[in-house]
Amino acid sequence: MTPSTLMVIDPSITHPEVASFNKIVETCPLPCTFHLPVLSDINSISRSLSNACGIIILGSAASVHDKTDWQSSLGEVIDGAMGKDIPILGICFGHQFLASHLGGQVDYLWDKEKKKGTRQVDIKRNSLIDSDRTCHLIYSHQEGIINCPNDFEVIASSDMVEMEGIGHESKAIWGFQTHIEASWSFAQRQDISIEDYEKANEHGTQIMQSFFKKL
Repeated sequence: MTPSTLMVIDPSITHPEVASFNKIVETCPLPCTFHLPVLSDINSISRSLSNACGIIILGSAASVHDKTDWQSSLGEVIDGAMGKDIPILGICFGHQFLASHLGGQVDYLWDKEKKKGTRQVDIKRNSLIDSDRTCHLIYSHQEGIINCPNDFEVIASSDMVEMEGIGHESKAIWGFQTHIEASWSFAQRQDISIEDYEKANEHGTQIMQSFFKKL
């Protein structure tokens, strides 16, 4: 049987991002499965890998430095997916976890202060995005990548964060620090105005659609 589902992994430790998952379901042309390795079943991600044609790892208030059991399981799933050349997209924590797991370095960016809002992100042409562009995107984080893992290139940057986006040089693996998947529910919790959300949603959806085309 040909793998046919997009596996969406939500590593939330407090609030499942159901609205963001539903938004992905509405826009992705393939069936999606939802996994909560912290709040529900730690083993569902490994059980579902054999039927996955793509993986998205969402954000979390967790830190890659926590080194928990569920993070070990997530790392094993990433290794398995890479061995099968399954496309992977990391968002916020997912972006950081990919970098850390694959040999990069993640640390606090602003003396442990969490910042949130919207910012302009410059994306350069890469294997996911076919042209240079500037996007208006939502962010909410305190840590970030400070050293890019080997075999990856920096594909996006901003005035606030040098490594806004990374992409593997030969595999279908990308990460973005901003919340390109953000739902209106998530944006409201970050005190984002409807005007800023609508602009960010347009740009974020374009990036998400580019990933769906890789599945």
